[in-house]
Amino acid sequence: MYRVLIVDDEFPALRFVSSIIEHFSQAFKVVGTVSSGELALNFLKKQAVDLLVTDISMHGMNGIELAQTARKMQPNIHIVIISGYGEFEYAQGAIQAGVDEYLLKPISVTKMAAILQSIQEKLETENMDLSASILPALACGQPCSKENVERLYGRNSYRFAYIRWGNLDMALPKSLRATSLILPANENFYVLRGRDDDERILIAEDRGVDEFLSQLSVYMTMYGNLSTWSAVYTPVLRPIEELTSFITPAINMIYQRTIIGKHQIMQFTGGSTPKIIKLPASDLKQLTYFISFDKTRMIKDYFSSLALTWEHANTPQRQVWHMGHQIIHQIAAVYQPVCNRLDEILHDFDNLIHCTNSYEDLMDGTYSILFEDGGARDRKMSTQELYDYAISYIRENYVQPLSMQSVCDEIGISQTYLSRLFRKYSNTTFNAFLTKCRMEAAMQLLLEKPDLLLRDVAACVGYEDSSYFTKVFRQYTGKTPSQWTTGE
Repeated sequence: MYRVLIVDDEFPALRFVSSIIEHFSQAFKVVGTVSSGELALNFLKKQAVDLLVTDISMHGMNGIELAQTARKMQPNIHIVIISGYGEFEYAQGAIQAGVDEYLLKPISVTKMAAILQSIQEKLETENMDLSASILPALACGQPCSKENVERLYGRNSYRFAYIRWGNLDMALPKSLRATSLILPANENFYVLRGRDDDERILIAEDRGVDEFLSQLSVYMTMYGNLSTWSAVYTPVLRPIEELTSFITPAINMIYQRTIIGKHQIMQFTGGSTPKIIKLPASDLKQLTYFISFDKTRMIKDYFSSLALTWEHANTPQRQVWHMGHQIIHQIAAVYQPVCNRLDEILHDFDNLIHCTNSYEDLMDGTYSILFEDGGARDRKMSTQELYDYAISYIRENYVQPLSMQSVCDEIGISQTYLSRLFRKYSNTTFNAFLTKCRMEAAMQLLLEKPDLLLRDVAACVGYEDSSYFTKVFRQYTGKTPSQWTTGE
């Protein structure tokens, strides 16, 4: 709500202008009505306002003098002068005082409402620009103007939330070093960037905790049905200045409590740092035995049992990351192929734990990294290069009866590894990408050659069955091929 001070030495005029603002603009709130310029200045000394509406001809200080002094006291104030006089000198004085509008009595309700709308738009732009500098400064603990903080946020209180979509990136810093306001503005929150593109900081005005949690839940699902997301929020209202003391402990809570494959909305407590869980020495000794005697099935069973244990215990990702590194180092100590590429394997494991959907997928992928990815490694290709190669191969061969296994055979990696690459670099699946390539080709073909038989179109993009092609096309575009061709 933008704050308005009305000044007029005629009480009917005060009531009339106040009534227009209250009835025709929900964005403005009348916080004061006074009958002289001197009383207005006393008010402005005590309280910041967004809009000053003043009569021009009053006993004592007139509206021009008030406007000029008010502008010095509060440089960002907006001013509307209302007058029964139309002489040039008054208009000239109003211009020199930097007022937004100069209105003649009798006041038109329609004109006044339009002016309020215009000033509201100016205020929103100005305040968003200020917020874009103040909120990042508060979030990162940097100095900012106390006057501007007071002007924008006053004595209001807010609820904060720190959210993360997806799994942790274990390489991220444990504090927020820089951020920026996300534009265009969200209708429910101020939104700041977190440490990467998968994190956000939300700041909400008070609409009740239940409404806040409802809006937070909706916001968390804006990128679809992710298997993992985490949010930390303040259940009680806080002044905007406490955003600084919220950020780092909230990041720590996200870091300590994110669980792969789980959705969590957690109350902010400040958090603590639990001890790191380590695998028992007896488990590691048993794993060494399995590797030394090439007990492949037992290694896989051990990995599966670990995943099941972590799943049932809701083990945080941070703890699993430490245990994963413990396993890899243990294997490297007794298995030379892993020792030879230890740094590479640790890097791939960190990438895997960042994008996996479950602990079962994590341990399947870890086994693949340790024991099955030699062919891809021999190419000396990075994960980005492998993904780019897979994408290029699919785009060049989508007309053929491609399968995930045929692409994996071409590249020399496992299906699990290829799935990880798709999740990491495009947040999609092999089948979804293959369908996208075929459908985009079909849409282009239908536009360029509308007389082509449907079975020929299907064959040209990799489908033997034209009926199945039509079904997939309709699911993808919302139209049948004939509707697409005719533009219906």
